[in-house]
Amino acid sequence: MSPEGPPGSRGEPFEAIRTPRLELRPLTTGTARDLADGDYSGVRAGADWPTEATPIVAMRAAADPGALTWLIARRGMVIGECGLKHAPGPDGSAEIGYGMGAAWRANGYGTEAVGALVEWLPNLAGCRRVTAEVHETNLASRRLLERLSFTIDHLASPYVWYSRVLSQEP
Repeated sequence: MSPEGPPGSRGEPFEAIRTPRLELRPLTTGTARDLADGDYSGVRAGADWPTEATPIVAMRAAADPGALTWLIARRGMVIGECGLKHAPGPDGSAEIGYGMGAAWRANGYGTEAVGALVEWLPNLAGCRRVTAEVHETNLASRRLLERLSFTIDHLASPYVWYSRVLSQEP
């Protein structure tokens, strides 16, 4: 899967991200539309993927060029997705989201994928801070963010908002 060019008119890079065990593949607008429509024929799905959140993520990626999204692949099979819910706002903040098929959880893949995404984000013009919303009972996701140096920004039960500063520069 190759990107369909720079997202929107901002011209940021939108490339595959590789880690020792994973490949984060850019989700193109066309593939996002297919996934949002329930057509998974263009991807090799791993066990327990897609998740119930995948169509929502795909709809957002198809509709908003700032919602940069990657499919998380392990040995050629898609096992999850991660990315931005929207482009960075005027304050430089961007919210991330991520999900993994149940069969792939508790193996460090989520931490590896989200960590690679967060390391890539300084390449995105205007992105100086990353946030993530997590249900307060989702302890695995909360621990993942804490391992990646996110700190609790605020609580609004039943959600916890985490953040991590990437850069102090405007």
